[in-house]
Amino acid sequence: MDQTLYQWLQQSLVHAKTTPQRQDPRPPWAIEESQFLALCSHCGECANACPQGVIRIASRETYLGTPLEGTPVLDLSCGRCNFCGTCARSCPTGALDLTLGRQIQARVKVEESCQARLGFYCLLCEDACPQFAITLTSDGVQINREACDGCGACAIACLHGAIALVPVP
Repeated sequence: MDQTLYQWLQQSLVHAKTTPQRQDPRPPWAIEESQFLALCSHCGECANACPQGVIRIASRETYLGTPLEGTPVLDLSCGRCNFCGTCARSCPTGALDLTLGRQIQARVKVEESCQARLGFYCLLCEDACPQFAITLTSDGVQINREACDGCGACAIACLHGAIALVPVP
């Protein structure tokens, strides 16, 4: 049976699964993303177990019909991760693995609205960082990427919303 080019393209597009880029980091101890997506059973046990309440399940509205739908992500808008390990211990599939170390696979992004960058005196993020990974200099905010563990304390402390944690691919 011969297909026209149009029919082939149409069929390919219908069956193509595209995964949108994740906007939020995974919980600490998440294994590599493709393995994570293969192992995560979407049970929500990690989110239920988190005493800080910073793990949420990726929404249907944003990720409907993609492999990301129903998987855990960190929501550090209202709290910080204290790396207690409860989420990883509750994971029945090994998608969160305590042997991997505690760093969250995210980097701090400082927006242009940062008060220190704009020349105003502000030490909120620097004071909030438990790892002392943030330093304010005459050039603005400097992040020591080696020291930053991605806990989100700086983002919570910033009253201007100028700090975000973005996933590292």
